[in-house]
Amino acid sequence: MFFPIVWFSVLLIISKSFAREIRLGRTTYNEDDAEIQEVAEKAMEQVNEQTNYRNLYKLVKVISAQTQVVAGIKYYLTILAAPTTCRKGAVGMNPMKCTIDNSKSKKQFKIEVWSAPWQNTFKVTLI
Repeated sequence: MFFPIVWFSVLLIISKSFAREIRLGRTTYNEDDAEIQEVAEKAMEQVNEQTNYRNLYKLVKVISAQTQVVAGIKYYLTILAAPTTCRKGAVGMNPMKCTIDNSKSKKQFKIEVWSAPWQNTFKVTLI
């Protein structure tokens, strides 16, 4: 009787420690992961809204990606974006359909995305 109780206690302690590590720590993701790419593309819309550049920027690549489980998922992304020939504010303008303006330099953005799909929440913060 003593052995099963000890074994159960050890497993409980390990599982709580592991759960805490997952909840509090960041996990590094492959930059080419489909989920990361989707989040980065969606985040670019808000990056374009938050910056005061004249033209829209288009995602070129994800440089680094980490996630953290909170009340939802936080994504910590470093992305490279290129200016396009499309002006901000044009009605129905989609940066994905815009041509990259190679005469201007690309910019690196560090962003934090908080996603809680069940609450319909997707917030982007430039950091």
